[in-house]
Amino acid sequence: MSLLRPQDLQAIDAKIYEPHKEELKARSIFALKTDIPAGAETYAYDVFNRSGAAKILAPGATDIPLVDADLDRHTVNIYSIAAAINITVQELRQAQMAGMTVETVKVDTARKAIAEKENKLAFIGDSAHNIKGLTSTTGIQVYAVPQGVSGKTTWADKTADEIVADIRKAKNKVNKLPGHTADTLLVTPDSFELLEKPFNEFTKQTVLEYIQSQRWFTRIEVLNDIKGQGTAGADCFVVLDSSPEVVQLGIPMDITRHPQEYSFPNYKVPFEQRTTGLIVRYPMAIVRGDGI
Repeated sequence: MSLLRPQDLQAIDAKIYEPHKEELKARSIFALKTDIPAGAETYAYDVFNRSGAAKILAPGATDIPLVDADLDRHTVNIYSIAAAINITVQELRQAQMAGMTVETVKVDTARKAIAEKENKLAFIGDSAHNIKGLTSTTGIQVYAVPQGVSGKTTWADKTADEIVADIRKAKNKVNKLPGHTADTLLVTPDSFELLEKPFNEFTKQTVLEYIQSQRWFTRIEVLNDIKGQGTAGADCFVVLDSSPEVVQLGIPMDITRHPQEYSFPNYKVPFEQRTTGLIVRYPMAIVRGDGI
């Protein structure tokens, strides 16, 4: 019987840690929290609301203002995301005959499937398991974009100035929060295409280039996952402060290969990842703009 050799398994292990950039959308936006034990079933954290402000004291004054942080304890379940590949006995024979390791192209498919699920959990959640994502987390600010001169709210029917105003107003809803600055803009591919239209008839500058010139954001990302995630299935965009104090992505265990299972003529090689989904500590620093 042909066996998976140590060099075959090493080749598979190396391949699962070679994700493409587009597979890591959530990880490129959110800080990772990796110190949660992989064996834990739940993770508890505090959702933060601050009240009060400091002030200048007059000489001899004792009326020092109180500041407080209202903390609500939230508990999230930790889930396994899993996928597997099959390697046939004949594939192993062919590799051994050629003096090569087993073909690892299939590993790309398994890794991509797990990454896609990780992204969906992070951005939209999973209603079947009551997992909240970025666009559905309780307590985020929801901004219904106003109608433009066309009488419609959709960016396809708005002027460049009106689109910029929608984004600016959402950004300012974050920036008005003490200690927070919007650093990330998330848009769908269709919305991003509209940002590439000319700002006006007198310049070659696009709407996107204008926004970039204002240095409002350090990151503008294009995401399929947020399409239709506004109220009543409307398209949306998201502006947020992506600092770890606001939001993190919990990864108690990164993608890991488990021992293969043999049932002639196949070896089944399973992969697993453990995740909490998003940990949103301060939802007010996230704004979802609906109706675009």
